Amino acid sequence: MDRAAFPAQVGIFEVGPRDGLQPEPAFIDTRKKIEYVDMLTGAGCKKIEVSSFVHPKWVPQMADAKEVFAGIKRREGVVYSALVPNLRGLELAAECGLDEVVTIVSTSESHNKKNLNAAPAETLKEIQKINAEARRRGIRVRSYIATVFGCPIEGGQDPAKALDIALALESFGAYEISLGDTTGMANPLSAYSVPKMIKEKLSRANLAVHYHQHFGLEFANNFASLQAGITVFDGAAGGLGGCPYAPGATGNCATEILSEMFRRMGIRTGIDSGKIQEAARYAKTLSSLIHENC
Repeated sequence: MDRAAFPAQVGIFEVGPRDGLQPEPAFIDTRKKIEYVDMLTGAGCKKIEVSSFVHPKWVPQMADAKEVFAGIKRREGVVYSALVPNLRGLELAAECGLDEVVTIVSTSESHNKKNLNAAPAETLKEIQKINAEARRRGIRVRSYIATVFGCPIEGGQDPAKALDIALALESFGAYEISLGDTTGMANPLSAYSVPKMIKEKLSRANLAVHYHQHFGLEFANNFASLQAGITVFDGAAGGLGGCPYAPGATGNCATEILSEMFRRMGIRTGIDSGKIQEAARYAKTLSSLIHENC
């Protein structure tokens, strides 16, 4: 295998404080969330998804989003973002001084209705409005496409669905699109072919990948996507997380292991190995849903 075939540096988009903590049943103290984010900043994470501005009825764990953003120690050069499902969420994000927000839509009709109470086509219309208003405010938009590699309700998903959605998101103005493996259903073949196919069709937006745990396959999947030309990878310190509206959801790919894999390959991430391990250990103390055997 030729080392020269791989990039000298990749980016890791840290989703632990949002995607990692959102399914936790017991409310986590706001001060602990702030400490978690600050540890990630200290570890060298350059992009951190801190929280989400969703109605507390749907995701109670994120009810303190404004307080968390008010409490974290922001460092110059680090992007702090939040997931927003609608224009109201964008307004709240703007009030917190965010330069970037994240949206989400599923390829699966069933999952999108459970997750966002709308059909994918309806969600795309809302995302188009979010992008237009974000552009007016000078806020960048990153977008997730969930269930790209399979849906726990509907089963396998046609990659053409993800492509159509990705092209729509790019046309709305998303600067980056992350392909989500919501419940760990991808394999190295699909993790290579699907991102490669979509990346070749995009003209402006960057493409990232977001794999969930399945007995270590998530690392093989990230490596396959690296071979397909992907250079941004989502992860959560401690391997926390999972969609609360996806049956059988597993934790996210662990940032500390993912960054170590890249380090051993001679690929820079900008993340300090010791400090991200420390952040991961702390993250695990916050969770009652650690997915040890996924």
